[in-house]
Amino acid sequence: MSNRTTPWAHWFNGRVSVHYLPGPCVEDCSRPGRADDAVEYWVKRLKFEAPPWLLRQYLKGFGAYDSTELCDHQANLGRLLWLWAFECREEGASVCMYLGH
Repeated sequence: MSNRTTPWAHWFNGRVSVHYLPGPCVEDCSRPGRADDAVEYWVKRLKFEAPPWLLRQYLKGFGAYDSTELCDHQANLGRLLWLWAFECREEGASVCMYLGH
């Protein structure tokens, strides 16, 4: 029997996050202006991962990305982290992410 887990098991159980984003990540990724470098750094630092098909489905619901853009999993991880960081900033607290509409 294998003990292998999915690469996103540390972050998501199904559609629901099982961890919060750290405060410094939220601050870096949700500040005004472009945050591309911060988002890329935190995706790597946190070993952030999510189910590719759920990411595509979730992000498609925003209507901001075409099907070609949604094929880039690394970019989708960054988009999700960025959106999550802004949600945390707006709520003023740690927020669980739900990959559903």
